[in-house]
Amino acid sequence: MMTLSKQAFTAQKMIRGAGIVAATLLIAACSGSPTPNYYTLANKVTPLPSSRVKVIEVLPVGLPDRINRAPLVIQEINGRSNILDNERWTSTLGAELRDNLSAGLQQKLGAVDRYNSGMIGGKVSYRVATDFSHFDIVNTTSANTKNVEVSVAWIIKRNDPNITIDQNSTQNQQLACRMTFSQPVSASNNQIAPIVSTASTSLARVIDAMAVSIAALDSKTPVSVAGAVCS
Repeated sequence: MMTLSKQAFTAQKMIRGAGIVAATLLIAACSGSPTPNYYTLANKVTPLPSSRVKVIEVLPVGLPDRINRAPLVIQEINGRSNILDNERWTSTLGAELRDNLSAGLQQKLGAVDRYNSGMIGGKVSYRVATDFSHFDIVNTTSANTKNVEVSVAWIIKRNDPNITIDQNSTQNQQLACRMTFSQPVSASNNQIAPIVSTASTSLARVIDAMAVSIAALDSKTPVSVAGAVCS
């Protein structure tokens, strides 16, 4: 039977020891990595008391690639973007916006979003296409004061299965709206919670405007949406 020499045994022992040390360092490094914090844009809304809308279809939103990611992005006035890898939305920002637009409009209008529900046709519905050219967190000055800058446009299309194509073309079945505003963040430091709260409040403002415009198209009444232009 072959036996290891003393030198070979010692070398083997050193290799094993080095492997254990490397594994220990790797585990320590992993355990020392900060755990990301996750945030959502979800918020509570007040229903419109006179809404008769029953079915909506909220499409995925348009959003610039520079901010359509899970980590929060802080824009500097000099054009620099700071990506906060450990401060994240629960999904990409585009998905956050669509999901919370859908949830907010359903609560606001008392309607069902059929986009992912599997609901078949047969009822009057309102398709909402939304494009955010801005939903930016902007660091405005060297004092770290911030704004949430929003610029959004949406188109609502009424789909009535009881109206033919020719009839549909002669009636007001579509509405296009846009709004732009800046919402100051209440805190002047780098705390994330006030930033997320302000972003959520900004989205609630968009939801309110969208709900009013959908209800106006449904009731065929003039559209009056504070801060928005519709035609």
